[in-house]
Amino acid sequence: MIKIDDMQIPAERYEDVDRAREALQQDEVIVKDNEGSYWIVDNENFPKIEPYGYERVQPR
Repeated sequence: MIKIDDMQIPAERYEDVDRAREALQQDEVIVKDNEGSYWIVDNENFPKIEPYGYERVQPR
């Protein structure tokens, strides 16, 4: 879960981008936070967290 202020976004955290890529499902994206962790979030939730420094990572 990604928590930003009063917003909670369902997400799964990964330390390794390759593991995140293996777990990625359709309609999901991988994002990287400012601390170097990778997260899988629904595609529709990405615009909600992008202004807070979450950066989209290419799936392959």
